[in-house]
Amino acid sequence: PHTPDSIFPNNWVSFHDDGTVVLYPMFAENRRAERRADILQRIESEGFSIRRKVDYTGFEEENRFLEGTGGIILDRVNRYAYAALSQRVDKALLGRFCKEQNFIPVSFHAYQTVNGQRLPIYHTNVMMCVATDYAVVCLDSIDDVEEREQVCHVLRQTGKEIIAISEEQMHHFAGNMLQVENGKGALFLVMSQSAYDSLDEGQLQRLS
Repeated sequence: PHTPDSIFPNNWVSFHDDGTVVLYPMFAENRRAERRADILQRIESEGFSIRRKVDYTGFEEENRFLEGTGGIILDRVNRYAYAALSQRVDKALLGRFCKEQNFIPVSFHAYQTVNGQRLPIYHTNVMMCVATDYAVVCLDSIDDVEEREQVCHVLRQTGKEIIAISEEQMHHFAGNMLQVENGKGALFLVMSQSAYDSLDEGQLQRLS
C-alpha cells in the first residue's frame, strides 16, 4: 500500500518501559496501513520484550482518534500527558488512555493562523516538546488564557524550565524536537536544521 507518512511511526505505536506496546487509531485511512506486525516482531528480535499489547484501533469505526505521541506529549517521569485536542485527539479517548496507562491528562486547544484564520493545530508535537529539565512550547498557540496558565502551571510544578517559541518558529518545526538518550545515559535534543536555524541565541543557549 502507498504509505508516504510511514516515516512517522510514533503516530500509530508507542513503547513503554514496562513492556507495554500501545496501538493507536488513526484519522487518515491511508495511514492505517502503516501498522505492521512484522515491525513489532523485528523490535522483539532486537531485544525489546513485549509483555502487553493495548489496542485502541477499534475506535476508528466510531471516528474517534488518538494519534500516538504526535497527539500526546508524554512526561513519562512525572506521568503527565499533554494533548492539544483536535480531530486527531479525542478527549474521552485521551482520558481512557491516561487511566489505563497511569498518566494525568493535561488537555487544551492549540491554534495557528492560516490565511488570517485561527485553525486547530493537528498534532501536539508540532507546538510542544517536553524534555528532562525543560519544555519547548509555543504558548502563543494556546489562545485560552486559563488553558495556557494550566499548561505552564503543570510544567513548572514538575520542574520544567519553559522555553517559549513564537508561532513563526513553530512553522519552522521548532516545537517538533525530541530528547533522546544513548546507551551511556547521555541526553541529546534532536531537531531539524530548519528548527535550529529559527532559534535565537538566547534560546539555543538555554537548550545547550
